[in-house]
Amino acid sequence: MSGATYQAIDPAVLMVAAGDGASFKMLSQTFLDHAEPIAGQLRQALADGQHAAIGRHSHALKGMAGLIGAATLISQLQQLETAARLLQPMPAATDAWMPSFEQVCREVALSLDDPAYGGA
Repeated sequence: MSGATYQAIDPAVLMVAAGDGASFKMLSQTFLDHAEPIAGQLRQALADGQHAAIGRHSHALKGMAGLIGAATLISQLQQLETAARLLQPMPAATDAWMPSFEQVCREVALSLDDPAYGGA
């Protein structure tokens, strides 16, 4: 039984997709390896006001977040993606996704060692 408490992700979502602990760990590590560079590109696109890049990077990160059940992050990224695709000003809480993303990454890292999902 897991002693970890997850608020930003739902590891069970990934476990269903993965099917076993080894695949769960591999997919979790893949998220950690690839999400941060995409988040960095999104941060830069937001700073530069590049709507096409904002739409592209928020969409990619949103898809990855869906795999791990990160509902709040998904919602925040959807707002960015929609505004970017419609060439609208970014939402007032443009930076709200960053703390959510950081929490998601911490919880994904925690889940790697969670016995409920194949960890040690």
